[in-house]
Amino acid sequence: MRPAFGIGMAMAALAALAVPVGGQDRSLPVGGQDRTLPASGQDRDTPKSLLPEGFDTPAAAPAQQVVLPGAISAPVSDDALPADPLAEAAAQPDPFAEAASGRDISGLGLLTPAAGGYGPAIFAGADGRFLAGLARRIAAPGASRWAAIVLRRALLSQAQAPSGITPGDWVAARAGLLLRIGEIDGAHRLAGAVPVDRYTPALYRVAAQTALAAGDIAGLCPIAETGRALWPEAEWDLGYGMCAAIAGDDITAASVFDALRRDRRINRFDLRLAERVSTLAGGAGRASGINWNEVDGLTLYRFGVASAAGLTVPPERLAALGPARAGWLVRNDGIAPDVRLSFLRAAAAIGTLSTAELVGGVSALSPVDAAGGYADDSRAGRLRAAFDGGDARRRSAAMARVRADVAAGGDGYGALLETAAAAARLPVTPDLAEASPDIIAALLAAGDSAAARRWWPVSQLAGSAARARAWALLATGSGGVPVTPDAFDDWKGATGASDRSAAILLAGLAGLGAARGSDWQALLDQYLPRPANSWTRAIDAAGRTGRIGDVAILAATGLQGAWRDVPAAHLFHIIANLARSGRQAEARLVAAEAVSRATAPSASATTPTKSA
Repeated sequence: MRPAFGIGMAMAALAALAVPVGGQDRSLPVGGQDRTLPASGQDRDTPKSLLPEGFDTPAAAPAQQVVLPGAISAPVSDDALPADPLAEAAAQPDPFAEAASGRDISGLGLLTPAAGGYGPAIFAGADGRFLAGLARRIAAPGASRWAAIVLRRALLSQAQAPSGITPGDWVAARAGLLLRIGEIDGAHRLAGAVPVDRYTPALYRVAAQTALAAGDIAGLCPIAETGRALWPEAEWDLGYGMCAAIAGDDITAASVFDALRRDRRINRFDLRLAERVSTLAGGAGRASGINWNEVDGLTLYRFGVASAAGLTVPPERLAALGPARAGWLVRNDGIAPDVRLSFLRAAAAIGTLSTAELVGGVSALSPVDAAGGYADDSRAGRLRAAFDGGDARRRSAAMARVRADVAAGGDGYGALLETAAAAARLPVTPDLAEASPDIIAALLAAGDSAAARRWWPVSQLAGSAARARAWALLATGSGGVPVTPDAFDDWKGATGASDRSAAILLAGLAGLGAARGSDWQALLDQYLPRPANSWTRAIDAAGRTGRIGDVAILAATGLQGAWRDVPAAHLFHIIANLARSGRQAEARLVAAEAVSRATAPSASATTPTKSA
């Protein structure tokens, strides 16, 4: 008889695997969490530093058990929530502790309205099979950071499941989509919140995928025995063997691995990875050396087991994980710091990392010099100067250097996000009139529309091009500025914007209801034809009835690919229906993001910046 493994027992046995190689904590700090303790007897008269917490004195973090952050960006400001809004859900009793819970999971979710969720009725009246089908067709993060934040919040909300689908399959559809857009913590915790007796076959598969993507081998243990009976993949048998070792059952582990050694389905490299975990968990494993040259590519199993076991995954193979990898890698302390550092901007650009976490990650993961500080010409040194590099002009110039530090073909939006926290600390001064559009863009990228609006009077002191750029960003992102056809024409003339950029701006203004009436008709006819199809009819119907959950998923289907591939008409429908569904603030931020990206170099949001 195969033994059952409780997750509590498995987690205790696997604790050794959570200690990073070399005893150094490589976890990503939440929101710039401290890396060092304050010195005793610190001079209280010392001027207050402008640096965020943890950026003052870089040093290696003390050895401790890794705690992966789980921050989820807020709907208006991406840094407004507590460090771990899922902590309440995580603190609930172990769902695997009871053999059969019988608990109703039809309203399962991790975010209450107080924690940023969208409420219990966001899928009311929806067709669950239709939405699940749409979710399965979304294969990668979309073009918009803010649309991704809306989608993630909708999927994690405590909300009643739509009709026409079992609750377990609905959780599987949500967790699978979260995984594919890079939201690994939310996906793993959502699947893990379901008692095992409520699992469906689809949820078994998705839960295993999320556990591997998170590098959490213990997460396989409550489901491995049933999973190997449901699915033919050899990875289930390997997982069962690892979990036996984790639970201290060396006899079962050895028996499983011996049987697998005779199984032609099993790649010997994959078996050695499993035996490595068995050995680290204290079992009598036969683990030998791991040579990546023996195999081609990188599977999800190999990534998850290797990172959990403290083995270095060759960086050149990480692309095989797909575009969502940026969100997975930055949360995985088993990945080398330089690799995680290179993916921070990409993770922020796809909406899985807040701007505060981005700054904290640069501080925690950047190499230090012999004196324990950052070189002035390093990525962390440039960011430090943006916070604390002298007067406002010098700090603004440092921010410009951060924005310019983009690899060839890279996405400048991630670099813009890296400056957002520094932009929020700048004084609103006429000295920075020419820089005001970039400051406004950074603030809106982080969701701080109120701070962005304060720069409007200053921007009016700038030259015509800078003034026009600031107008376009604020007209979409915050409101409170005059929006007329003449202002639109002035913007296009002053900036030399392309017709594509003009269509994007007009889509944002029209979706927000700011560009309507006979005065705008000629411009709308010229730049924004809006053909109807099944997608536009579906998202318009969802918007009219206020179903933000449907709107979020349909918006994601309309934003697949890079920004250059997104039709302006799609953007119009997405913004209009976010606003109709009661998410006016998010609608504005999606519009402002589109305007900001419209003139950026063409690149995928998931392209990592290699600067360090």
